Amino acid sequence: MKRIAITAALAAVGICNANAQSSVTLYGRVAAGLDFVTNVATPDGQSKNNYRFGSNQYGYSWFGLKGDEDLGGGFHAVFKLESLFTSGTGQIPPDTIFTRDAYVGLSHDQYGSIWFGRAMSLTDETGWYIDPLGEQVGTGIANFAYGRAWGPRSNVITYNSPTWAGFSFRVQDGFGNEAGNFRGGRQFSVSAQYTSAAFAAYGVYEELRDANGKFSGLYTASREYMAGATYTLGPVKFYAGYQQLVSSGKDTVADTFNPFAATRSQQEWIGAFYQATPALALQAGWYHGNVNHGGGTGNLAALGTTYYLSKRTFLYMTVGAMFNGKSSAFPVETADSQPLPGHNQQGGYFGIMHFF
Repeated sequence: MKRIAITAALAAVGICNANAQSSVTLYGRVAAGLDFVTNVATPDGQSKNNYRFGSNQYGYSWFGLKGDEDLGGGFHAVFKLESLFTSGTGQIPPDTIFTRDAYVGLSHDQYGSIWFGRAMSLTDETGWYIDPLGEQVGTGIANFAYGRAWGPRSNVITYNSPTWAGFSFRVQDGFGNEAGNFRGGRQFSVSAQYTSAAFAAYGVYEELRDANGKFSGLYTASREYMAGATYTLGPVKFYAGYQQLVSSGKDTVADTFNPFAATRSQQEWIGAFYQATPALALQAGWYHGNVNHGGGTGNLAALGTTYYLSKRTFLYMTVGAMFNGKSSAFPVETADSQPLPGHNQQGGYFGIMHFF
């Protein structure tokens, strides 16, 4: 079924272009490399190092289709279909073809745009803007939140405002589609940003509810607050940010990433991005996380670099070190290869990414 759907989508590109009814673009990116992580906890309670093929540590590979049709009067019909895949295996995640975006909507330069369907979360976008490591999958602001801000939101309506004197905002409302339980699986978020020549500020609030309409999981069904700012001085951009996750005290349940049933997690970070040459860039970040109810604390130091071979191809390398408290087991690479509680962890990856 996946092959049929993808073939049909690609065929649609040719049909639309032939009829000249709308502009349709096929695009994407592919990333792959090698990865190394120390002190990985094993089922027998030991720690071992892991040297492996790295498909998505710097960032996920994806492909997509996007279209725009001029309806007149400044209005446009738009759509976007975008799917992740793993470069190491060539596989698309099970049961989902368009894993990132699958929406259709209307846009207008003066009134903004509105989308109907699966779309990337507002927290994901905000995190990318304020993380000095560019919200890499391996190392960055997601480590202390186990990727809570990442990914798409299903059954949502998303409004994107135009920009007024540097200010813009977005609203995203999701439906759980459960009969008799309007709050079950509900999602809601709002974000705002202000940008000037050198300064930019961002903020976002999101709530995700479980099937019963409750905030029962610190990293899965909770409220998230995130804010940050950047300041550019010549070739250097400075970053600072804050994130807090809050779940319900009475409804929170323990899970793999939250064994103590903690109800609050917070982190702060600072960092910098240095454009050394037109081709070479350097990144550095320091992140501190703290979880209540005995969840522990941690500090993450990360360094990264990219070197562009062309406008569409670059090499990347990132190294990081996670320093855990006695009871914490934060990974050096997000939600993957956790260490034993109280153990430190180091890791690094390098590879190549190409855009098309």
